[in-house]
Formats: sequence, C-alpha cells, structure tokens
Amino acid sequence: MIGETYKILIIDSDKEVRTTVGKALEAEGYKVFTSGNSKDAILLAKKEVPHLVITELVMPQMDGIEVCLELKQISQLSKTLIVFLTPRSEDYSQVAAFNAGADDYILKPVKPRVLVSRLKALLKRHYVNKQVVEIVHSAGITIDRERYLIYKDGESIVLPKKEFELLALLYSAPRKVFSRKEISMLIWGYEIFPKNRTLDVHIRKLREKLGDGYIKTVKGIGYSLEN
Repeated sequence: MIGETYKILIIDSDKEVRTTVGKALEAEGYKVFTSGNSKDAILLAKKEVPHLVITELVMPQMDGIEVCLELKQISQLSKTLIVFLTPRSEDYSQVAAFNAGADDYILKPVKPRVLVSRLKALLKRHYVNKQVVEIVHSAGITIDRERYLIYKDGESIVLPKKEFELLALLYSAPRKVFSRKEISMLIWGYEIFPKNRTLDVHIRKLREKLGDGYIKTVKGIGYSLEN
C-alpha cells in the first residue's frame, strides 16, 4: 500500500478536523502527525519531515499562507507537498495559496474518502513518478528524469511534461498493463473516461515521436510498454 511509507502532517486549530482527517488517513496506512498551533507545527515538520502537509488557511499565531512560506524556506522540506484544506472559497485566497507554493487547494466540507483519494493521487504523481531518475533499456531509449529529456538511439527528444510523465510511468514497469484509470489518476489526478480522448491523443503523439513498436494497446484495459 502506498500509504505505508508516507508521513502526513495536519495543521488545523479545529480538533475535530484533525481527528476526522487523521483517522481517515491512518486507515489507509499513512503515518499521521497533527498540530493545532502553527508555530509548533513548523517545528514538528522540521523534526518529522513529512511527505505532505495539510494546512488550514485561517489560524491563530500564523495563518496558512505564512506557514506555507515558512515551510518552503526549510531545505529538508524542499520535496514536501503542501495542501490547503479550508472553507475559504474566494479567488484571492486560492491565488495567494498557490503563489505561496501550495500544491493543491481543497474546500471544506469534503468527505474523508474524497479527500483521501485526492491526496493519494497527488502523492503518487509527485513521488511515484519521480522515483525513476534515469532508465536505460535495450530498445535504445534513455529517460533522464531530472532534466525531463529522453534519448532515442543517442538523440535527444524534448517532450511536453504530460507526455514525458506518461512515458516515464510506462517505463517504470515494462510489460505491466496500466489501466486507463490508473494512468489518468497518476498523471492527471482524476479519471479520464473513454469518451474523453486526452489520453489517446498523448499516446498517439508518443508513438509518432518514438515509433509504433514501444507502446502496446491492450484492448478494453489500457497500455503497456514493450521492450
């Protein structure tokens, strides 16, 4: 289970929110830490180095924007995701959060199951896809994950971000059949249904750049990478 190795810090002055969200995440196997005090939460984040921080926007001591900015200044938290969970729906609040470095902005109230699904998808996109830094295959393809470059027979090919992430995902498990739902959740963060041709268009573009012998369509299921 993905949650077994991930640590999540919940920062919210509302104890009921901390308890409800914390229990939902722990049920999925995540290790959860909570704090109702912004300043204490920053110290806790430094100590535990969570993979993801959930913070309310309006809090005593320091608001969520200030917390986000503080966390972004801590070097060991450079890869930590920050998600706002708040009832504040104003455009300016959301813009301020993203400008401060937020990775997502989720409005309260939200059902725990829906929240967990969104966080799980965010973690997968951020961490699972980035586990592959460089992969070399006998087929003549090299993926340089840190520079977002691929090389085919020694020649570099520049791909748009989504095409690159899609190719890196398929190459992370050659011959594994990734379902359409699995791919769309990992790359886009939501399910892309068959009538939406977004995924098919990205696959077609990859085939145009790599050739037809790499990505296999498994009818009615999804796609796999052929060595």
